[in-house]
Formats: sequence, structure tokens, C-alpha cells
Amino acid sequence: MARHEGSDADPSFNLEKIKVITTSEGKLTGIDLNLLVVLDALLQCRNVTHAARRLGQTQPAVSRALARLRELLKDDLLVRSSTGLKLTSRGQQLLQTVPDTLTQVREVISSRQTDRGTRLSINAALTPALLPYLLQSSARENAPFKINTHKSADEGMAQLRAHAVDYLLGTVFLEKPDLESELVFTEEFITLVSFERQQFGGVRLTEQAFLDLTHVHLVENGAEAFPQVVDTLMTYGRRRVQLFEVQDIMSAALMASEGMLALTVPRSIAGWLMRTLRLSAHLPPMAIPPHQVSMYWLAGVPDMSRRRVIADIDAAAKMVVAQDQGYVRVLRAIPGRE
Repeated sequence: MARHEGSDADPSFNLEKIKVITTSEGKLTGIDLNLLVVLDALLQCRNVTHAARRLGQTQPAVSRALARLRELLKDDLLVRSSTGLKLTSRGQQLLQTVPDTLTQVREVISSRQTDRGTRLSINAALTPALLPYLLQSSARENAPFKINTHKSADEGMAQLRAHAVDYLLGTVFLEKPDLESELVFTEEFITLVSFERQQFGGVRLTEQAFLDLTHVHLVENGAEAFPQVVDTLMTYGRRRVQLFEVQDIMSAALMASEGMLALTVPRSIAGWLMRTLRLSAHLPPMAIPPHQVSMYWLAGVPDMSRRRVIADIDAAAKMVVAQDQGYVRVLRAIPGRE
């Protein structure tokens, strides 16, 4: 039976104070391993309230856990600044290691299962559109189908390399010698703006009108979500300091729907955002390299069911793209028109 296991909360990881006896570095007796889950959420969110919401816990409970983590690690981890809470130097170091460590711990715990089925990690931005189709696919009829999510390519690759998942569905921008891949689909970028506030009703955006918008620079887990969008804007004279950096795609979409921001995302993502928020879609008047989504797996790892799994996911992904191609109505810019 299929089960959605997102990166925010894993039911199989709901342990009661697992105690590690000793290590060569000192005693760890009495340490609550669940603190590692809270630490990961705090490092990712940099906000106690947001971390509590992500974990499904109360804000006071996460505040108490933060106090325990500070005492345990002898560091404040999060400190106030003029722009809100920020990570200390130790917190920045932990941000690079804790997600991988947590993935490996989860893998150790889940490794006792004899029939693990197909394990897939999907880019979090694709999940709302893709998940319903995957849960109806034939993959779940033959074996358990477990789905994780990842926000960045590095996070997804860490899950692969820790053997927490068998496949990664998303985009890895640099070639990795230890990974093999197969292209699943390619799609164009769509720019979303507020349906009411931008006053673009019936207007095809010219190049200058497009560049004059305040564009979102989407950065998730320290990595640019769609670097080709930023690179194109910079080619046309925009600088990074002129872009509005946002660290979560849903937050960026909410800001665009309620304000004067422009959010440029792949068409499939634009489709589910437009079904959720009051946004209008426009085709960028300049060429942005298309977004490519591929399946990745560890090189040299044999898997007799790989071709069936890839074909299954490929079919589901193409159904999503086809649906959103029909749903997203865009105003195509006319080159050279002012």
C-alpha cells in the first residue's frame, strides 16, 4: 500500500527517547534522538513557529527542544538579527551535515523491513501535481511504493547515496559520476503575477514590461531552484540585488498573488499554483532554457524492475504535464511590440 513519507515528518521515526550507550568521544546516555528531527526543522526554517508547524508540534514544545539543544551543543544555534533569527556559525555547519545524518538514521531504522518496495524521492515543488497520479499508478499494485520529498538536488542526492531511496525525480544541474539518469519530461517556464494587482489583463507583456517587474529569486536550502531564470534575467541587465529572494515556493506564490512580485516557474508547477491562488500566467518574452526533469539512480546498482518503474513514473509525469498544458492559459508576448 502506498504511503507518502515527506521530509517534514516520518511516522516510522516517532521513537521514544532512544538512548545511545557510549562512544569513544564521550557518553551519550539519555540523549533523545527525536531532538535530531527538531534540530533539522529549526536549521531549515530558522524560525521556531515555522518549525513547529512543519513538525506538527506546538510552539512551546519546539522552544523547549531548542533550549535542550542549546544546552547539549553548547551553542545558541539561532540568534536574533536586524532581519529576524539567523544561524550561528555552528548552526551553519550543522545545516550542512544534519540532513544527511538524519537520512542515514532513518535508513538504519527502516532497513529492518524485508519488503521495502520502490522508494522514490520527488522534488517538493513537483509533489502537489505529481503525487495523485503516482498513487494511482501500476507501481503500487506490484509492491509497496514509498515516496519522500527533497527541496534541493543536494538533499535528494544525499537520500540516494545513503540508500534511503532508490530513485530521485527532479533536476540535478551538474553531472555526477556516481549517478545514472534518464530524462522524463521537458517543459517551458511561465511567469505568474497577481490576478488583480498587476493590471495586465488582456495585455501581452513586452520585454521591457517583463524586465520592469520585481522578480522572485527562489532559493531553497541555499541553492537556486531555477538558475536558468536568474541567468536569463542577468543576461538582460538585471542584477541579483534587484531580485526579491524567497526561500519557499509556496511563500513566493502567496507574495506574488497578494503583491507586485513576479514568480517564474515551470509550467507544471504553475498549474497547481494557479489552482490554489489568484494568479495570472504570462509567457516570458525572452527565451529561458527549458526545465528538465529526470529520474536518477546510483550508477552500477542492479535493479530488475527499473525499466517498469521508470515507465510508470514517466507516464504519470506526462499526464500531469498534459493536464497543466491545457490548464495554464498564457498571454504570449509579441516580439518587437511596445
